[in-house]
Amino acid sequence: MSEFRRGRHVLRLPGFELDCRDWLIASPGDGTVPEELGGVPVLAVLSTVIVSIDQFDTATAVLSLALADETVPAVVGGHRNASPAVPLPDAGDFGRVTRYAIPAPGGALAVLAELNTSATDPDELIDRFRRLMASFRWAD
Repeated sequence: MSEFRRGRHVLRLPGFELDCRDWLIASPGDGTVPEELGGVPVLAVLSTVIVSIDQFDTATAVLSLALADETVPAVVGGHRNASPAVPLPDAGDFGRVTRYAIPAPGGALAVLAELNTSATDPDELIDRFRRLMASFRWAD
């Protein structure tokens, strides 16, 4: 369980699992990324790259903590092993930004995951991010 302090308040997020085999992970806990970006608590920053003969495409995904509100869809009942990650409406930027919300079970918190890439053809990177989000599971 992750714990975040805001003044006297403590926010607790249940643990979660991701299949990160195609990603490098940095977190505030290892001192490689800040604890907050723009006032939002950062859980982790994930980076990936696809190398081809004539191209080197990179993408970065930021996992951050948010308070769930009307902009974060409620958890919909379904298969026990199904990912609770819900894609958010397209952020524009020519398909180079993709966002997911993952509402925490039984709480007012959510994980927000945002992928950014400058790739001219981001489809493979976005597919990799979708697979990452499909692997999301709250720890029991």
